[in-house]
Amino acid sequence: MIKILFFLFLVTISGLSHAMNVGFNQAWFHNNYASQYLDGSFDEIEVDRIFRLTNEAGSKTLRLWFFEGSDFPMVEWKNGEMVGPKADFIKNVIKTLQIARSHNVKVYMTFLDAHTYRPDKLSRESLQKLRSIFNQKGGAVFLTKVIGPLLKAIEESGLTSAIGKIDLCNEMDTVVNRFGFDQGWQGAGKMLCQWRSFIQGYESFKNIPVTFSIRLHPLLFQPLNLLSDNGPLACADVLDFHSYSDSGTIHKCSQLKRYSRKNKKKLILGEFGQSYFTNRYDDNLQNRNTVNYLKSAEECGFSEALSWRLSDIRPGVNKEARYSFEAYGKMRPAFWLIQKHNLNRQ
Repeated sequence: MIKILFFLFLVTISGLSHAMNVGFNQAWFHNNYASQYLDGSFDEIEVDRIFRLTNEAGSKTLRLWFFEGSDFPMVEWKNGEMVGPKADFIKNVIKTLQIARSHNVKVYMTFLDAHTYRPDKLSRESLQKLRSIFNQKGGAVFLTKVIGPLLKAIEESGLTSAIGKIDLCNEMDTVVNRFGFDQGWQGAGKMLCQWRSFIQGYESFKNIPVTFSIRLHPLLFQPLNLLSDNGPLACADVLDFHSYSDSGTIHKCSQLKRYSRKNKKKLILGEFGQSYFTNRYDDNLQNRNTVNYLKSAEECGFSEALSWRLSDIRPGVNKEARYSFEAYGKMRPAFWLIQKHNLNRQ
């Protein structure tokens, strides 16, 4: 069966250019959401292993998260006010970037996670912390006290070259649709312009592309001017969209393709995988899904596609394993499909 799938994969991609890099998301190591870079969780051996696997797959990009969570345990707080990033956080981020560079892989840094913005579930204190970031004044404080020291440490360590891109917030549409911005999409656009200007104000970061990622789904509300020089993504250097579908079909493909042909900004499929609603762990489904997404992404004009996600090695049943290309102690067949694609493009 695996040999047949490999043959079908080769036939499917034989007419494509292979210009598109296919990488991975890992997001957080060992599933240590929001604490992965703190000394109590950081595992240098695991970080090295993940980057080695990324390189083995011929991938040039690994997307990681850095300031996820609603309480920001990687940040020092005093009387509810931000003080700055914790010292062990900075130290271990630097070590991660060193490892990335040693494996010739670029880190796609993702700062915030929009899905933590839950007015229906968060405590008033946690919600206030998040809410304060999604406005210009609070954003300026977070930039000055938290992002600035991180960028400075990276710059002084000579590691900016280990970073490929920066996503300010994973799936920002979630914050907008939960009324996290007083001005909706316009407010999100202002945040993007503000943060991009701050980040690229650092000399070594001036050419690092900055964006925020958005989900593509027919049931999700998106502004009509999304793909417009006057829309909320006007300040984005690249456009990052996420798609989850068993069929591997990318929503709004024709619009994206038209936009791509204008050659203004690169399109990135920052996450792809089987449907959220399909809970089964199925190698054949993952193979078909991967093949179809790679084909769809190239046809739609994407320059890069990042699968969700590289590894989940927890024992027992867990929902993330169904997406992962390494799970339950083994590499799944779709991992080798991605490797084949990447080797053909080199």
